[in-house]
Amino acid sequence: MSARPLASGTAEAARPRRGQSGRSARTRERILVAAVEVFARRGFHGARVADIAEQAGIAYGLVYHHFRNKDDILAAIFSERWGRHVDYLRELVDADASFRDKLERLVHFWIETYRTEPHLITVLINEITRSYEFLESHDIETVLVAFDSIERLIEQGRASGELRADVDARFAAYAVLGVAEMILSGYVMGTLKRDDRERYARDEQQLVALLYEGLASG
Repeated sequence: MSARPLASGTAEAARPRRGQSGRSARTRERILVAAVEVFARRGFHGARVADIAEQAGIAYGLVYHHFRNKDDILAAIFSERWGRHVDYLRELVDADASFRDKLERLVHFWIETYRTEPHLITVLINEITRSYEFLESHDIETVLVAFDSIERLIEQGRASGELRADVDARFAAYAVLGVAEMILSGYVMGTLKRDDRERYARDEQQLVALLYEGLASG
């Protein structure tokens, strides 16, 4: 299974225009950064383009120079920010390391991303991965490609003997991502309150232990 472009023509709108000047590209990035914060605070439906322009510190009309509408902005956030996540997963799969080490890196990546970019994770969870409206209007395989990488990771662990031979890699991939999403959702909703870096580090250790011990051979 491989990722395909976003449906409904949004992929083209989401990508920076070829030949964009450095200033134009920086303005576009300011819009995306501002939109992430506004969407996280107000929700996608509660946010206005004017709110995003104000947060970015630019003229209202300048937003429309880069994006057609609010949906275009959300599509760009998904395409580019989710794309970074997928790229990291692919690099991790290809890394020369044990399954345990890769799992530790993956869990750290997820939790550290929330710790340093809480608004981004809030938008990805609330407005994208849990939004049937968004997923119905986009190619679901752009989301499922993340499952493919985790599945490959588990297959590697099974082949190396680190994981049990009877582990269903596809099923386990859903389990791993499901657990990770619920932990991040707890952070987003404030039901898992964490006040310092050390507490996040303990969460990482505990999550790795829970996932690894449930899959490991012996």
